[in-house]
Amino acid sequence: MKKLAQQSDKNSPREYDRIFVERAKKDPNWQDVRRWQFLIRYFKKGMLLDVGCLDSQIADLIKDYGTYVGMDLAEDAIRKMNDKYGWEKAEFFVGDLYETGTKSDIFNYVVLGETLEHLERPADAVKEAFRVLEPNGILAISVPLEEAIEPGACDKDRHLWSFIKEDIKNLVKPYSSKFKFKVLRSQYFPKYRYCWPQLICWATKTTNN
Repeated sequence: MKKLAQQSDKNSPREYDRIFVERAKKDPNWQDVRRWQFLIRYFKKGMLLDVGCLDSQIADLIKDYGTYVGMDLAEDAIRKMNDKYGWEKAEFFVGDLYETGTKSDIFNYVVLGETLEHLERPADAVKEAFRVLEPNGILAISVPLEEAIEPGACDKDRHLWSFIKEDIKNLVKPYSSKFKFKVLRSQYFPKYRYCWPQLICWATKTTNN
């Protein structure tokens, strides 16, 4: 992993509440929708935890066949998401992704979508995600691919790390011997920076290390 920036108030709850309000003014970006669809590709049924969910629409995508739990540090955003998704099989809570407070081995599927690049301690977040996964459950990760080529191009100074495939492999290998990767690209890159290539990893929990 390559360091892009130092931690700042740009990754605070207040900042993500502000971003939530701005994003709510328009329809989701097509690339976000495509990424959510790929992230849940291997979710068939059961309970899914969406870590760093903010305005994720994964709850909509799995409502017919799964139970959704979304977690984020942005309190106002979580309250509004709970108001929006009032059905029985979806809930949202404010939590710490390094220590979620949930039981071990409880979720079939965990999503860390566009989250690790914002964190001071990505390895600790991955460890916690695998802790709450049941054996043979799947952790789905997405990150911008090799943002160090143009630091800050994706999200200004909110991104602290740049990742390549080997970095993600090293993060999941202590807990998984079965993982696969996909790179999402766009014909619009680099003309539109938001279309930066995204690396997705699906890692099956095979060890409790």
